[in-house]
Amino acid sequence: MSDPIRVLIVEDDPMVMRLNLEYLNRLDHVTLAAQCRDVPSALDVLEQGGIDLVLLDVYLRERSGLDIVRQLQRQGRDIDVILITAASEVETVRQARKLGVRDFLVKPFEFERFRDAVSACVAARDSLRHLPAEASQRDLDRLFGRSGSGPIRHPDDLPKGLTAPTLAQVARAITAQGDAQFATEALAPATGMSRVSLRKYLKHLAETGILEESFHYGQVGRPSFSYRCLDHQALDALAASG
Repeated sequence: MSDPIRVLIVEDDPMVMRLNLEYLNRLDHVTLAAQCRDVPSALDVLEQGGIDLVLLDVYLRERSGLDIVRQLQRQGRDIDVILITAASEVETVRQARKLGVRDFLVKPFEFERFRDAVSACVAARDSLRHLPAEASQRDLDRLFGRSGSGPIRHPDDLPKGLTAPTLAQVARAITAQGDAQFATEALAPATGMSRVSLRKYLKHLAETGILEESFHYGQVGRPSFSYRCLDHQALDALAASG
């Protein structure tokens, strides 16, 4: 996983600000860069650079938070915006969509919804950092949010016969490979597993979109599989879970 993404929170309600801070502190791979209560101070922070994600209210004293999004769009800035607001009118939603807002949370909101919104931004930025020179369709599906499976969140998601501790061991062995493409045999010494058993775990990681699996025939027609990590955030989370 690369450096944590830097987050700016723009919110004028002290209670909601505290909630945003509490929720953000419970997440990995993010760090609070600044917090503001109005549009002018938020624009000043953004002018200084170094912000990756803005958690933004719409109703901000004398100006709309959407003014910030319009400014980012005019400048062509690569900064994600998640609206966290009570403004759920159709026109606000239309404007948010037109301006390229990444997600829209309506107050009051639960931690799980907040976590999913922020984690999706983290995963997309991580995927973009690790794109190869020529992206595959699966790379693009993950980047543009079209992966149906998503990262593994709970051990209960595992197919029968697979265990969470062993999956974590496999994830750590993959992490040690760096960004390079690897074959099943490369992980055997680190895991102490047979090729057949190891393949089950790698297949599961490929099916969930964490790995990309490639198939080809090796010597004397023997099938061979190679892998490349697509979701470093999810893999790091698995490696740390065991």
